Amino acid sequence: MKLYWKCVLWGAVGFAQISVASAQRSLIWQEKPGSWLLNTGVGLTRYAGDMNEWGDLAHLRLGTALNAAAAYRFTYRVSFRAEAQLYYIYGSQRYTRIDYNNLSFRSLNPDLWAGLQIDFRRVDDRYRFSIPYAFAGAGFTYMTPRAIYKGRSYNLASLRTEGVAYNRLPVIVRYGLGLPVLAGDGFKLHLEGAYTHVMSDYLDDVSTVYPSRKGMSELAAALSDRRPEKGGSPNSAGAQRGNSQKRDGYLTVSGRLIFVLSTKAQRNYRRSFGG
Repeated sequence: MKLYWKCVLWGAVGFAQISVASAQRSLIWQEKPGSWLLNTGVGLTRYAGDMNEWGDLAHLRLGTALNAAAAYRFTYRVSFRAEAQLYYIYGSQRYTRIDYNNLSFRSLNPDLWAGLQIDFRRVDDRYRFSIPYAFAGAGFTYMTPRAIYKGRSYNLASLRTEGVAYNRLPVIVRYGLGLPVLAGDGFKLHLEGAYTHVMSDYLDDVSTVYPSRKGMSELAAALSDRRPEKGGSPNSAGAQRGNSQKRDGYLTVSGRLIFVLSTKAQRNYRRSFGG
């Protein structure tokens, strides 16, 4: 019986060593400098701005995101990365401390950014399977805030609900962390979390104060101040509508499938490890 359990133990150890060695070998040839990697992902988003409260976990308002990226590895720890994304976000003052103001928005926006990805350790490290990494960069997003009013969707930016024509193509700054969770022959699966600072406070069409309704169309006035829809009196011109001291942003958590483009250098490097 003792011999049986010894065989089982040594068999398990041998299987684990072979599995780890195989995974490490895949990572080594995949991540050689000069590699091109293409990836696509899907994830969840959460808007951060004037219409939500971070501590309110009971009323999370999550959106979705689709993204695609390309990366070029310069060294064993540094890659250049460019990415395009389509993300949906929404927010509402419902269940917040200013529920009575009744503002809300939803938005389907594209963004584009480029920057650097830095691995915490060399990706050819034989003793590490999942090597975490950080990334940061800058780009642009196009803001399209809309609101539902009497069963119809309206473009808020064109209505100038705060009496200003704001820039709808602001700069963004993105940073985040990633972790490989699975590696195969020519592909990997990563989990990533990223936060995007928007260099604008109008991602949600809310920033400063309620404007004077003089000269505004009936529709613009109704969507600028939605308090009367809940039976309240209209806000006075100049009353606080948003927080202009803090810019907006959004959080994205995604799963990403990464494909490694085979090159001559990779094939030669792979054969040197007996692959």
